[in-house]
Amino acid sequence: MEDIFTRGIVLEQHKEPALSRDLQEFTSPGPSALMEREPAADPDALTAEEIITIAKEAGIIDESDGMPLWEKLRQGRSQGISVLAVDAIDDEPYISSQLCPAIQLGDQMAGGARLAQKALGAQESFVAIYKHLMDVETKIPQEIAGLPVHRITGGYPAEYRANRQLQDKNTLLLGACAMIHLWRAVYQNRKQDTCFVTVAGNCIANPMNLEVTIGMTAMQLLERCGLAQNPTRIVAGGSMMGYGVLDPEKTLVGPTTRGLIAFREYSKHVGYTCIGCGRCTKVCPQGLSPYYLYQFITRKKMKYIDRFDLERCIGCGTCSYVCPAKLDLSTIIFTGKVERLAKAGKEVTYETDAQ
Repeated sequence: MEDIFTRGIVLEQHKEPALSRDLQEFTSPGPSALMEREPAADPDALTAEEIITIAKEAGIIDESDGMPLWEKLRQGRSQGISVLAVDAIDDEPYISSQLCPAIQLGDQMAGGARLAQKALGAQESFVAIYKHLMDVETKIPQEIAGLPVHRITGGYPAEYRANRQLQDKNTLLLGACAMIHLWRAVYQNRKQDTCFVTVAGNCIANPMNLEVTIGMTAMQLLERCGLAQNPTRIVAGGSMMGYGVLDPEKTLVGPTTRGLIAFREYSKHVGYTCIGCGRCTKVCPQGLSPYYLYQFITRKKMKYIDRFDLERCIGCGTCSYVCPAKLDLSTIIFTGKVERLAKAGKEVTYETDAQ
C-alpha cells in the first residue's frame, strides 16, 4: 500500500510579489509592549529554565499551531528533543508570512532559534523551507544567519507531514515567527504584541507581508494594502486551511492569522453531483476516502462513519482542491469531525488529528 505521507499535490504557490517585497510594519498605538521584569543582564548566560520563563511572561504563541511557546519548550526538554527545526515551510499558496520574516529578519530568527535550542537542550537546529517554490523571485539561501536550510520535499500538505515525520526523528518544529518574538523577549524585554500576516489575492492592489498589531481588524489590513476591486470571498489563516471572513470589520487578527487572502471569483461555481472519479481519495495525505465520508455526512448516515476514520481528517483542503465537481468536501468533512468530537467531549487538536 502506498505510504500515506507520499500523497498530496504540488500546488502553484502564487507567493509573488508579496514574498520579494520588503516586510512592512503596520502597528497601532497601545500599551507598552515592554515586560515588567528586569532585562536580562547577560542573555548569553541565561539558563534553559530562565529562557522558558521569559517565553511564558512574553506571551509568545507559536503561529504554526497556536500553542504557547513556553509549553512546547518545556515539553520538548522533558522529552529529550535532540534537534530543533524552525518552521518556515509555508506550503499553502499565497502565504509567505513565515518565510519572508525568516529571511528578512534572519538575525532575530536565528538568534531566537539558538535560545530555543538551549532551552530544549537540543544538539542542533536548522530552518525548514518548502522545496517546490518554482514561481518565486526570491533566492532561497542555503543558510540563514548561520543556520542551515533544509528543503522539505513532497506534495501539499508538506508542513503537516513534516511535523509528523520529524517527531519520529526526535525533532521539534517551532514557528519562525515565534523564534523572532523569543529573541525580542530576551534581548529587547518585549512581549509579543504583533504577528506576521501575508495579505494577497487578486483583489489586493499591493500584496505584501505585514507585521501588524494583534487585535487589528481584517479590514484595516485590506485597506493598508489596497483593494483593487471588491472581493467575493475573503479567507483568513491560510488559502487552503483558513476560514471564510463574513465581516472583515469584526474579524480580528491573531498570532495564527498567517494570511488574509481576498479573491474575486469571476465564474459562478455550481456544486454539481459527485461523479465518482476518486481523485479526492488518491490525493488525501491521510489515506482517507473523502467520497464516502462526504456521502455519509451529507446523508446523515453517521453510523457508517467509524469505519472510515473520520477523526483522522486534518482539514487540509486537498480533496476540495482537486474535485472536478467543485464540491466543498473538506469543509463538510472537517465540520462533521468537529461535531462528532464535540459530542464525544473531545477537543480538536493535533493529537486527535493523529489518531
